[in-house]
This record gives sequence, structure tokens and C-alpha cells, in this order.
Amino acid sequence: MRSSVASTRSRAREEGPADLLGDRPALGPNGLGVTEATPAALDGRAHVDTVMRATETVSAYFIGAIRREIAILRAERTTGLSKHDWQRARGPHLTRMLATGRFPALTKAVYEGTDVDAEASFATGLDWVLDAVAAKLARPPA
Repeated sequence: MRSSVASTRSRAREEGPADLLGDRPALGPNGLGVTEATPAALDGRAHVDTVMRATETVSAYFIGAIRREIAILRAERTTGLSKHDWQRARGPHLTRMLATGRFPALTKAVYEGTDVDAEASFATGLDWVLDAVAAKLARPPA
């Protein structure tokens, strides 16, 4: 399942295909083939309803992550500011806001967290989602 999601991600990072994500499913042979891949990877591991919820969960993560990446790319193009240029421009405001003490968790994330690129963020999130799905599928039915 991981390889199917990763290869679809590489194709969907273009703005045109990304705009179609989340719409009604494509019913042509290619669209159906992509839609088939995830439940096929889980076939026989759980009841069909559980497999479909797992498929929806992976799909929701994938669509959200890709749409977020595309939104960032569009913002960079629209404003003419790279991520780092935007951070430098907004840094003084963010520093003042964090200094109020009203946002301790965010302050910790900003000052102690690791900045990762879209690829690493996507891969980590996908690992977490797939681990959660695998744990759910491994449990005996209630």
C-alpha cells in the first residue's frame, strides 16, 4: 500500500491533478485501477467494511497532505516569497506573539522543533497512518 500511495503522490503533486483530489472518484479504467489498489492490498485481512474505512483513512491523509503542499506552492508563486523568505518577513510578528506566553506549545514547536521538508513530513505522516491502520486490522473483531 505504501508504494502505491507514494507513486500516486509523485503524480498528484502537479496542480492540475491535485485539484481533482477529493472529488467524486474517476470511473475510467485508470481511475478504477488506482482505487482498486488500496482495498486490494488489504483484501482478506478484515471485513470489507473495515477495509473500506482503512482505505478512506489513508485516502483522507493523502488528499490532505497533497492539497497542503499544493497550497504552499501556490502561495509561494502568488506572493513571490519562498517559505524561508515568508518566515523571515513574518518572524518579528511571530516572535512578539510567542513572547506573550499565550502559546506555550507553539513556542516550543517553533524554537525546539525540527524543520522538515514536504517529502519527510509526508513520509512520516504516512508511516503513522499506515501503522494505525495495521494496528486496527491486527485486532480481533469486537
